[in-house]
Amino acid sequence: MNLFDLEPLFRSLDALPAAAGAAGGYPGFAERFREVLEVIAREQPDWAERVRVLEELDPATLERLRNRMLEPPGYEADDPLLGFALWQTLRRYHRHEGEKPLEEGPAEAVCPQCGAEADVAYLDANGFRFAVCRLCDTRWPVPRVRCLYCGEEQPKKLEYYPYEEGYRLYRCKTCGRTLPAVDLREAGRLDLPRLRAAAVEMQALYEAGAVEE
Repeated sequence: MNLFDLEPLFRSLDALPAAAGAAGGYPGFAERFREVLEVIAREQPDWAERVRVLEELDPATLERLRNRMLEPPGYEADDPLLGFALWQTLRRYHRHEGEKPLEEGPAEAVCPQCGAEADVAYLDANGFRFAVCRLCDTRWPVPRVRCLYCGEEQPKKLEYYPYEEGYRLYRCKTCGRTLPAVDLREAGRLDLPRLRAAAVEMQALYEAGAVEE
């Protein structure tokens, strides 16, 4: 599997115009959601039939699902494509562009700016690890030897699976959570669409048992 097959999809989603209004609600959420679906269907034609089903969701249902996504610890939709489309729509209201990494933050996966969880991480040019918020793209420093989800710090219970071009998947043996990451000392500059594309496929490879410790 090419780790970057989904890169065009993530780039096109990030290129969608930002939506205003998160602080006071999510005006036009249903319309923004359908714009996200259009991009998904265009970039992944094999998913078009599933997208057409999601296009039938009414605004009231979307509002209910959206609110559930934002409640901690976060609702995971039964349909992964629905959950993906909802998160991508929410990102249009929250994401920040060109923001510098924070100098400090919590030693866990909870974003200090918006409260959402980190979905990916990276090691900078000096080898320091930073978590990246799945919702607003805020970046903050976190310990390298620590599970950001359960706090496990015993090295023998923390492992990672290396892939290509500095990409890797961290896994905690205690809680079972995984965190995709990239080492910028190998991959160069941080490219979030590329990292998130690789993250989906690294996770799929891991779940399929296609990697070795």
